[in-house]
Amino acid sequence: MGNITISTSFPADGATVVSVRGEIDVSVCDELLRVLVGEVTRRRPPRLVVDLLHVTFLDSTGLTTLLGAYRTARGLGTSFVVRQPSAFVARQMRVAGAYDILTAGQ
Repeated sequence: MGNITISTSFPADGATVVSVRGEIDVSVCDELLRVLVGEVTRRRPPRLVVDLLHVTFLDSTGLTTLLGAYRTARGLGTSFVVRQPSAFVARQMRVAGAYDILTAGQ
């Protein structure tokens, strides 16, 4: 089962950066979605960046969570981008056809 650490930072450009570390699977998706959607709805940043450099596993529910957060952000006028996906995560995103959607605007 997944175990993640989520941290948030606020660079000077006004963006919100959410860094995730660990494994993203069904056991942590509710928590991740709550954080991502919470940041967008509370802060309304111009850009939400999700850093996945230290994510070692991503399953289909994790990918669905990222796409759901992407849709929510875009619906509220916030750009959404996944930054630095690990090799495994990038491969999973490519296989699902979501890589270009989630990493556009890096």
